Amino acid sequence: MPMTLIRMQVLFLALTGLGSTLTTARAEDSASAWATGSKSAARLIAAPADAQSAYRAGIEIKLAPNTITYWRSPGESGVPPVFEFSHSSNLRSVDVSFPAPKRINEDGSDIYGYDTDVVLPIRVEPQERGKPVDLVLNLDYAACEKICLPVRAKLELSLPAKDAGSAATLAAAEAAVPRRLSQTEIARDVIIAPVPGADKPTWRLIWGGGPAQDLFAEAPDLFFIETKRAGEGFLVAVADHPKDMAVPDQPVRFTITGPEPVDFALHLDGRAATP
Repeated sequence: MPMTLIRMQVLFLALTGLGSTLTTARAEDSASAWATGSKSAARLIAAPADAQSAYRAGIEIKLAPNTITYWRSPGESGVPPVFEFSHSSNLRSVDVSFPAPKRINEDGSDIYGYDTDVVLPIRVEPQERGKPVDLVLNLDYAACEKICLPVRAKLELSLPAKDAGSAATLAAAEAAVPRRLSQTEIARDVIIAPVPGADKPTWRLIWGGGPAQDLFAEAPDLFFIETKRAGEGFLVAVADHPKDMAVPDQPVRFTITGPEPVDFALHLDGRAATP
């Protein structure tokens, strides 16, 4: 993990009490009220239940012009959003997904996130199927313009939604989440090979499954992996690592953005990750 990222995380935690604390949002049909701050606003949205046992919801974040917020892996600096659902009722589990991110230059550093409004889809499993879930989210995220300040919001919404007012917004966000590749697709469409003579452990990754706009790599703890376009493929380089291990022995999660974003996990020696 880059030292700039470590410093940003420490600064974020230290400043949490000094950033914007958004007002509590109460449930209203398919969306909570907006919890507004100086550079952003957040709310929960939901769609009516379907035949599946899980409920569909989302965290909608609106950003002021020239403001950004971070992806789950923020890049060279920044902090990812943090979600805390422990005060919810009839809740078994929550799975938060992220639409494909954008690479953003922030004072010479590559950060990964969003510079426009974003919705993070949520899959909510109730403890007792068929009964409502009172979803309570304590959300911490960063809204950054010239300076980057933490934002805290408490959001509440009853699931499933009573109307379809947010269904189209949620469906669009779900469609923007990268599709997880199968083992067969990885073997067929992904080629990764070491680059000899590089000054740090480096591989070339070729994606054969369609147009690719960018590549993002999420490494195990204490590692940081840089990616950049190189001809028809991408270079993948270990930029930061523990003293006793130059290459992670665990899989790296890759996300490829483009018209049809995908993600997959792969060892840097080319071995597929165990599902």
